[in-house]
Amino acid sequence: MQPKPLLLRFEDRRQAISVLGEIGVAFDAVSGDGIIRKPTGETAEFEGEVVALTCPISGYHVRLVWKGELPRALAPYLVDRSASGKDQTH
Repeated sequence: MQPKPLLLRFEDRRQAISVLGEIGVAFDAVSGDGIIRKPTGETAEFEGEVVALTCPISGYHVRLVWKGELPRALAPYLVDRSASGKDQTH
């Protein structure tokens, strides 16, 4: 069975660490992690260059690679079953 990249969304870092810890997955959270941003469709000029503006998507996101059947405990947090690594539900 091939490993699959998954995107999970939790309420916050504490919930992610708790839920993943219950199934034996440990990770070190670092400042600024868990945030995914999406384009707003607006642009701004900064130092003479046009940049696309983004805004954060709600929740704390974790990308992980899973081999085998997904534990039921993770199913409620799964964002994208296509395993593309991109959040398709927002």
